[in-house]
Amino acid sequence: MPENDRAEIEIAEFTELYPDTELDSIPITVWEKVKAGTKLSDAYSEYEKNRKRRYDDAEKKNTENAEQSSGRISGASKKAIFTAKEVAAMSKNEVAANYDDILYSMKSKGFYN
Repeated sequence: MPENDRAEIEIAEFTELYPDTELDSIPITVWEKVKAGTKLSDAYSEYEKNRKRRYDDAEKKNTENAEQSSGRISGASKKAIFTAKEVAAMSKNEVAANYDDILYSMKSKGFYN
């Protein structure tokens, strides 16, 4: 099968399986696997599984750490709720200063709207 036909078929399959994922958002590591002969949807599926596993591992570790923690040194967290847009506009120092509130906000209903 010609390379162009293979690419068109794989892209069509990918967009059907992942309709909300733009091709330009696919990490280079996935494209490298495609270049090596792995189907696009298979390479992306593996990437997503690994990303979810890393996220789950981090959440588990954070929970373990929180259970062992004696609490916040600096006092209670402010109750500010940020949106993703507001966080994206923050400087590194603002993100660092509001880190706990940003994490709290990410779990709230309106963060990604």
